[in-house]
Amino acid sequence: MSDGLSYGKGTRMLTLGELCEWLNITERHVRKLVEREAIPYRKVGRLLRFVESEIEEWSRPKPRPGPASHEYSQPRAPVRPKRSRARLVLPKSLIEWPTEEDSGHGERRSA
Repeated sequence: MSDGLSYGKGTRMLTLGELCEWLNITERHVRKLVEREAIPYRKVGRLLRFVESEIEEWSRPKPRPGPASHEYSQPRAPVRPKRSRARLVLPKSLIEWPTEEDSGHGERRSA
């Protein structure tokens, strides 16, 4: 950091390198997040820039809703039991290779 400011304290535009240093992740990972549009970013020409305050908000875990009180909650649908997985049985023709007699190629010999 050349300007002496700590991350997460302003409205700076971070470069890719600064973001990687701040979040301790690789450039490749950041580029994958950008490709999936999973991280807030801006394009300045062909360069990627990241607004510090948006990244700060994005990096914080979202609060989960707590358990609802029973008197106000909707009745839940009954839980269906999980179905057992049906066993897939392949036909014998897909499991075994044809023998020389079955293939009809006649005089085939291995070296």
